[in-house]
Amino acid sequence: MSTLIYCKNSIAASPYYIEEASLNVYSLEELSYFILNNVYLLSNKLESVELCNWIGRELKQKKLSEDLMNLVQSNAPLHIFVGHILASNGYASPKEIKDLLSIIATFENKSESERKKMRADRLMKSGKYVDAIYEYETLLSEDVVKTMSKTVEGDVYHNLGCAFAKLFLFDEAVKSFDEAYKKNQKKQSLYCLLYSIRCMGDKELFDSYIAKYQVSPEYVEDVREIVKNATVKDEILSFNQSIQSLVKEGDNDRFSQVVAKVIDGWKDEYIKTCRI
Repeated sequence: MSTLIYCKNSIAASPYYIEEASLNVYSLEELSYFILNNVYLLSNKLESVELCNWIGRELKQKKLSEDLMNLVQSNAPLHIFVGHILASNGYASPKEIKDLLSIIATFENKSESERKKMRADRLMKSGKYVDAIYEYETLLSEDVVKTMSKTVEGDVYHNLGCAFAKLFLFDEAVKSFDEAYKKNQKKQSLYCLLYSIRCMGDKELFDSYIAKYQVSPEYVEDVREIVKNATVKDEILSFNQSIQSLVKEGDNDRFSQVVAKVIDGWKDEYIKTCRI
């Protein structure tokens, strides 16, 4: 772990190995940190006799170990088991625990592929596009993809395409949306495919996909209009007007400063978006 965690409880001489994350933890606080930050990696494998014994033996938490063992033996839901761990050491706030258990309750009975897709979707929603791409590509490369319906697999490709497009990687976005439409046959995926090609400015490729999927002239016009409108939003027009005004004023130094400031802002935003 790269984060410093203050541990007020016992530190284990021998760590507990979390197979799903290839991670060793040495305390209840570290275990809680893992749970809070990797909620969609959790599965019923965590609710094990081995973990209960480790907590009792290595961390000297006999009462907690016994309570957790009773939950294992009674096949208690995962969110109840996790709740006992989080409430035992004070690492997480009551609100954090409540929110996390609510999330676990929504997916604990879902398949592994569904959980992984939910994790990737959550990363996507929070703007962590690079992490989301990694999760989607990992999911699509694993055997669990064979258990998905074609529609769900297509939806994963669609979301992958959206993540690439957010990073202006339109070549990769086109490939992903193409796979998405082949599998889910959804109009949204076809539109996003054509949007991405229009953003690339590749007319020949655009025309080839129109022919490939026999897109109606009405749909084609919709796509052209939407992409066109996206380039004439008020913020863009206002920015263009400001730049033109500076050019007319002939103040080259001020012009350079304003443009440099805008470009630096774009760089900072892009770096933040790409941060892992």
